[in-house]
Amino acid sequence: MNSTFKSPHAHVQKLTGETRFVEDISLPGQLAGGILRSPHAHARIVNIDTTKALEIEGVHAVLTAADVPRLAYGPTKYKDWNIFAESEVLFIGDEVAAVAADSKELVQAALQMIDVHYEGLPAVFDAEEALSPESPLLYPQTEQNRPMHLQLERGDVETAKKDAEIVRGGRYVINPIYQGHLEPIAALASWSEEEGITLWAGSHIPYRARETYAAAFGLPEDRVRIIVPPIGGSFGAKYVLKMHIIAAALSMEAKRPVKMVFDRKEDMISAHPRVPLKMDVEIGATADGKFVYKDVVVYANAGARIYWSPNIVATACTRPDGIYHFNNVRAEGNLCYTNNSPTTCMRGFGNAEMLFAVESIIDEIADSLKIDPAELRRMNIVHQNERTAHGYQLDSCKLEECIDTVKKMANWQRRDSLPKNRGLGLALGNHVSGFRGIDPRFDGSTAVLRLKATGDIEVETGEIDLGQGLSQTYAKIAARELGISDQAIIVKSGDTARHPFGIGTLASRSTVMGGNAVQLAAAEFKRKLSAFMKELYGTEGKWDERFIVVGETAHSFKEIATLFRMKNAGEELLVRSTYVPNTELPDHTYYGNPSPNYPFAAHVAEVEVDPDTGRVKLLGYWAAHDSGTILNEVGAISQVNGAVAQGIGWVTMEELKLEEGRVMNPSIMDYRMPGAADIPDIQVSFIEGEDPHGPFGAKSVGEVALDPVPGAIANAIAHAIGKRGYSLPFTPEKVWTLLHTEESK
Repeated sequence: MNSTFKSPHAHVQKLTGETRFVEDISLPGQLAGGILRSPHAHARIVNIDTTKALEIEGVHAVLTAADVPRLAYGPTKYKDWNIFAESEVLFIGDEVAAVAADSKELVQAALQMIDVHYEGLPAVFDAEEALSPESPLLYPQTEQNRPMHLQLERGDVETAKKDAEIVRGGRYVINPIYQGHLEPIAALASWSEEEGITLWAGSHIPYRARETYAAAFGLPEDRVRIIVPPIGGSFGAKYVLKMHIIAAALSMEAKRPVKMVFDRKEDMISAHPRVPLKMDVEIGATADGKFVYKDVVVYANAGARIYWSPNIVATACTRPDGIYHFNNVRAEGNLCYTNNSPTTCMRGFGNAEMLFAVESIIDEIADSLKIDPAELRRMNIVHQNERTAHGYQLDSCKLEECIDTVKKMANWQRRDSLPKNRGLGLALGNHVSGFRGIDPRFDGSTAVLRLKATGDIEVETGEIDLGQGLSQTYAKIAARELGISDQAIIVKSGDTARHPFGIGTLASRSTVMGGNAVQLAAAEFKRKLSAFMKELYGTEGKWDERFIVVGETAHSFKEIATLFRMKNAGEELLVRSTYVPNTELPDHTYYGNPSPNYPFAAHVAEVEVDPDTGRVKLLGYWAAHDSGTILNEVGAISQVNGAVAQGIGWVTMEELKLEEGRVMNPSIMDYRMPGAADIPDIQVSFIEGEDPHGPFGAKSVGEVALDPVPGAIANAIAHAIGKRGYSLPFTPEKVWTLLHTEESK
C-alpha cells in the first residue's frame, strides 16, 4: 500500500484511476470517524456532555480532552498542540470532540448529539493587532501573543540610509490562500497492543510526523508506523496534521480501524492556509542604481497554534538577500498568535511572498531612475563563487544568463511600445535545494538499492513522492549511474517501518538530497555486482540494459539475482548509502550556508488589463531557469508550468475570505482557482550547467519556479496601468479601484 514507481506503469495507473489513495484503502471491521469543531473563534468550554452520543447504536467511541493524554507536543520547538481543546477553543474549527461509528451517517448523528456549553471570550484576528496590550492573550506564557521575534542586521542600515539618493517601499500584504490539492485530507488508523499505531496517511514528512504523533500519546517512536499511499497533491498542506492524531485516538478507544476523510468544505474550513503577511519593506539606492540597503518589518499571522509559520518568517526575512547585493540589510519578524485557523507553509515558503515586495520595489526604483528594470537587476545581482549576505555559498549561479535568456524569449525590447493597458513585467527568484535548519539534528538522505529475484533493481528512499515526479527522477538517476534503462528500476518509499529514514519532501530538498543518496547507492551497487561477476566469471562483464554480457553470453539480472542468493545464504544483493551534505546550520543571526546548492530564475509576464472591469488577462509567460543539470526534462517543464499556473491563481483571483476567523468561501465553487482559459502559453528555458553538489550536477526546480511569479505579474500590471497595487490578490475589483483612485499607495 506504500508508494511505488515502476516506469511507466505508475502514470498509467493514475490515468486509468487504478491508483489507490487513502480513501481507496479499507481494513476489516473499519469504522468511520468524524470531528466536532468549535463554532466560536475564542470561547471557554464550560461543559461537554457526550451521554446522548454514546447511547446511539453503532457508535463505538466518543472522545474529548478528558479521554486522551494531555501532553505538550508539536512539530516544531513550539509545543502548543493538544489532541482536543481542553479549557478553551481558540479558532473556528478547533477540535473539541470526535466520534467513531459504523457509518458516516451515524458519525454525523452522534456529533450533533454532543452538547457543548461555551462562554464567549474576546478574540483577535490581525497579527499586528495581536501585539497590542489590549488584545486577549491566547497563551499566558507567550508575551504579546508573539511566540517568535526575529531581529537581524548585516552592515549598518541607518548609516546606509544617509547615503541613499532614492528610496522606495511600502506595505505589502499577502493573502491567505488554500493549497488546492486534488485529494482532500484523509487518514486510516489502526491500533493494536502488539504493533501500536499504524497510520495510512498522506504526509510528505512521515518520520517527523511519527515523532510528533508518538509524543502526543507518550509512546516510543517504534510504536508508531506511518504508511504513505500515493498522495494527490499537497503544496505544503500535508505535513503533520491533528486529524491523523485524532483518527489514531479513535482507533485506540474503539479497538478497531478508523477511517476519516474530509469533504471539501471541512478540508477548507479546517485548512491551514498560506501564512498571511504584512510586510513593510524599504530599499535604498544611489542615483546610478546601486542598492545600498534593504529594511524589512514582517507581521505574520500564525493563527491559533504553530505549524510551520516560524520557518516562513525566517525565510521571508532572509532568502531574497541571496539574489541581490543590498550591502546593508535589516529585518524584524513578528510571528503572532491570533484566533484564526493555524497557518502553515505553501510552495514558495516565505520567499515568494517577500519577493513580491522586493521585485515590485526594484521596478519602482527603475522607473524613477529611468533605468531599464532588467538592467537595474543585472547591476545588483549575485554571481558564481560569491558568498551572500547571510552566508550562502554560490558554487554555481547563472542568474545573469537567466536574465539575458528571458529577455530574448519575451522580446523584452518591445516593452516601451506596447498598446495601451498592456504590460511586461520581469522578476527574479532564488531558492534552496534543502535547508540545514529544517532539522538541526540531520540533513541528508539515505537510499537502499537491492537486486530483486525478478531481476528488477529496487530503490528505497525515505523521501516522499507527492505527485511531483520524484520517483521517476530517482529511477533516472539510478539508471544513469548503472548505465541501464529506468524500465528496470522500481522506486519505493513511504513506510517508516520498512524504508530508510528521511527528512521528507520539503525545502525543495528531494532531487539533490535524495538524488545524491541514490547516485551514491547506485555506484556502490554497480561496484558490488561487478565484483560478484568477476568472482564468478573472472571479468566484470559489460552492462547492457537488463543483462551483463560476459564473452558471448548475456546473463540476465534475474539469473544473476538467483546466483547471488545461492552463494549468499538466500540474501539479496543490497547496498545502503547515506549522503550528508557539507552544509552549515545557520547561527542565531541566521548566518550560514544551509543548502548544497541554490537555483535561480528570471521570469517575464505579459498582461492586458480591461479598464472597464479591471480584469487582468495573462497574454504570455516566459521563464528562464538555472537549475543545474536537468535530469527529467518533461518533469522539470511540468514543474514550471504548474508553478506559474498556481502563481496566476494566487496573484489574480485566489483568497480564503475570512470574517472574524470564519472561512466565508469554503467550496471550490466560491474559491476560484485558475482553469485552462486563465493560463497563457508558458515558454520555459533551462540554462544548463553542472553544479558540483547535485546528482549529475542538478539543482531544485519545484519552488523556485513559483518564487518570481507574484513579482512578475505585479510588475506587468503596474506597467500596463501606470499604478501599483500592494495587496494580493489583484482581483478585478482591486484593479478597477486602483485605476480610479488618485494614489495607489
